[in-house]
Amino acid sequence: MDAEAIRRETERVRADWAGRGRHWDRRADEIADQAARMNAPLIEAAEVAAGQRVCDIATGAGEPALSVARLVGAEGRVFATDLCPEMMLGARRRAAAQGLRNLTFRTADMLALPDTDAAFDRVICRFGLMFCPAPAQAAAEALRVLKPGGRVAYLVWGPRAETTMFVVFAAAAEAVLGPLDKAGAIDLARPFSLGASGALTRALTAGGFSQVEEREVRFAPRVPAEAPFWQAQFDMTFGRALDGAGEARRRPLMEAVAAGFERLREGDEIPLSAHVRIGTGTKPKSA
Repeated sequence: MDAEAIRRETERVRADWAGRGRHWDRRADEIADQAARMNAPLIEAAEVAAGQRVCDIATGAGEPALSVARLVGAEGRVFATDLCPEMMLGARRRAAAQGLRNLTFRTADMLALPDTDAAFDRVICRFGLMFCPAPAQAAAEALRVLKPGGRVAYLVWGPRAETTMFVVFAAAAEAVLGPLDKAGAIDLARPFSLGASGALTRALTAGGFSQVEEREVRFAPRVPAEAPFWQAQFDMTFGRALDGAGEARRRPLMEAVAAGFERLREGDEIPLSAHVRIGTGTKPKSA
């Protein structure tokens, strides 16, 4: 992909997420437990510790930046970064409400971070790299802003077929709305673009990292069948596409999703699965 194609795709992604921002903000508190489960293996893999300077890329509604800010403490600093300022409006409010004074928010492209070379001890990114049109270039930019010996950690979705929530969403959307490749505001392909084994390894290696490792993390929760466990993610996934559509369009899609989960019911519970992948790398000390 040449520079102009990357620019056009970046602007498309920016516009898409600008329309999603209010839905993520409204629902972020409801998925706090899920966010914490995803944060834990990423933070562990990054080896985040007290006193570090950390750049969090694709901060969105606030995680893992808020959690990392508490972890690094008063002697550390977190720079929460997102391509889309609308996505961080809720994160700013949450940081203020939690009294986090070691957190700085800024709007920036992960391909062109506004930082000097060797500015950070750690760079982390949860569910962001797969939306970048040039993942290897993003990794190279992370390498640039890391101190020698610094560490990067990316978390992305594994294959869509291995995360129940999105399997059900995709089937329902296709049944109600038709082929997803024609439903412009619904993208259930790009989030999984780095899900294949080895994709993260290739991006980090091409970006110049050493000691590159990639691993899978799987979750298998069983949730109460009557709980509204999928509704927050529904709004975050479909909200922009349904804005202004009215109940006549929204209701059939919600009913199709509910029916899809009901088919999975085992007694009073619904078994779910989720597959994420974590890629880590270290900046060579000679770099």
